[in-house]
Amino acid sequence: ENVSLVDNSLLVDISDALSEKEKVKFTVHTKTTLQEFQKSEFFVVRQHEEFVWLHDRYEENEEYAGYIIPPAPPRPDFDASREKLQRLGEGEGALTREEFLKMKEELEEEYLATFKKTVAMHEVFLQRLA
Repeated sequence: ENVSLVDNSLLVDISDALSEKEKVKFTVHTKTTLQEFQKSEFFVVRQHEEFVWLHDRYEENEEYAGYIIPPAPPRPDFDASREKLQRLGEGEGALTREEFLKMKEELEEEYLATFKKTVAMHEVFLQRLA
């Protein structure tokens, strides 16, 4: 079966990635014209682990045998980023709070870009199921 890659019946956008201690939270916005949904537009906040859980359920479900299921989004390595920020803060000119927050925001944006690429693959997969 051929699937149009420009099908707008299900659009998913992730607007942010926020790290809170050991958790990463995303705001997922959905727009759809599919009748299976109660609302045509909505958003939810989800954690990285929930995306991995959902991926695993698709892989385990026999209904989707034969489908190419995209990989789960990678786990962010905020620990390495925290170590980097900590080393920078220990240098001669310690980071100001504003500089630290700006670097944290840049790291979150970098991870969000990677995450969005992975989710885009899933969007095509979900459209095939619709």
